[in-house]
Amino acid sequence: MNPAEVPPHPSPPAPCHARRMTQAKTYKVSRDETQHGKDSEHHLIAGYNSSMRLWHNEEPSDTADKTPRSHEYETLGYVISGQVELTVDGQTLTLSAGDSYRVPKGAEHVFRVTETLTAVEVTTPATNK
Repeated sequence: MNPAEVPPHPSPPAPCHARRMTQAKTYKVSRDETQHGKDSEHHLIAGYNSSMRLWHNEEPSDTADKTPRSHEYETLGYVISGQVELTVDGQTLTLSAGDSYRVPKGAEHVFRVTETLTAVEVTTPATNK
């Protein structure tokens, strides 16, 4: 097949929240195009099967009243700065800068920020939560 016959790369079908951030065939989302969620997370970008979000300067008071919950997506995260306690399936972990974490789909969990936190997460499948 010569290059003229190669079909264009399809754009991922974006979840409704991501449609506000990205357009068809967009491969970059600038900082001022990101959307902010109800829990102060920044939704960065979404693809076919996953989405990325940033928790920026989350304070301990932001998570003081959090209760355990579960979600229909898996979360992979990386702590950029600060510290957070993650309780997942009854096990409490202290996460600091440089630590990665995973919350399986359907696992009961709760995050409690203990030092001002910045972290990035990827969820699969994509979510706006």
